[in-house]
Amino acid sequence: MKHALDIRQTDEWGKYLASMGWKQFRTARGIGVVVKKMFFGSVIKVQRPQDVVLQDLRDIDEICVKNKGLFIKFEPDFKQDLSIFKTAGYEFSYSPLCPPTTIYIDLTKSEEELWAAVSHSGKYSINRARREGAHVKFFPRPDTEILKKYHAVNVETGKLKKFYVQPFKEQLAKVAAFGDNCVLAAVYDADENMVGGKIFLGGGDMVLYNTGGTTAKGRHQKSGYLLVWETFLYFKKLGYSVMDLEGKDDKRFPLFTGNWGGFSHFKEKFNGETVEFPIPYIKFLSPVMEIMAKATPMGL
Repeated sequence: MKHALDIRQTDEWGKYLASMGWKQFRTARGIGVVVKKMFFGSVIKVQRPQDVVLQDLRDIDEICVKNKGLFIKFEPDFKQDLSIFKTAGYEFSYSPLCPPTTIYIDLTKSEEELWAAVSHSGKYSINRARREGAHVKFFPRPDTEILKKYHAVNVETGKLKKFYVQPFKEQLAKVAAFGDNCVLAAVYDADENMVGGKIFLGGGDMVLYNTGGTTAKGRHQKSGYLLVWETFLYFKKLGYSVMDLEGKDDKRFPLFTGNWGGFSHFKEKFNGETVEFPIPYIKFLSPVMEIMAKATPMGL
């Protein structure tokens, strides 16, 4: 599978984060660094860059000094040489910000190969949804009206499954930042009611499954399986190489992923490649912040 650049390293992701007060910088070699100024300094995060070298870490230190950084949270790529972090004064952090393990779908495979990889029960669910009249529609750069319908589905799912649902304004911010590369994939029942939806963000060779939800009726009809399957074919035709299904449970981080079992089981039905990222790193630039972080149960 192609080693695609993570969506969090794109300029579009930086524009999206800007709506929440973050500012994106880049090292001389192009590594994306985002900074958020607080009352007493700045917090810095670097997420999933490729092929980081010591010079990048020195550049990041300079960005931190200029912005009065308190600490740097670094989440490396799964192919990163990790030895440089100890050399540069980083230590492990057991509080990830990104999903520490995910599933990649290789969209360069043929439709036949992708279908063959789906589990028996997954194929059954896809075919059942079709028999009951479910069908999928795609909305690049979705307008406010269709986003509101999707958000209502997302809120309903969040209440039932007890997970956090992003505010509606953040969905609008994604559309503003990614434009046509922000796509709402929605599944409808036979009566044209939206019973599920997922927001995808594309950049370079990768498309990220970012948020999603399914109503009770949609879950009963197995519409979510049809929705995911159709997204494989849609984004494959658009030329993407990799789809990131955005997270699965990870025994290394039970507090962070402990309640992810249900949707992890769902994603595993498509038999993509499980990708385990390294444990995150942190570098404290403020002694006071380091003392405070180490005094809390979960740290930073």
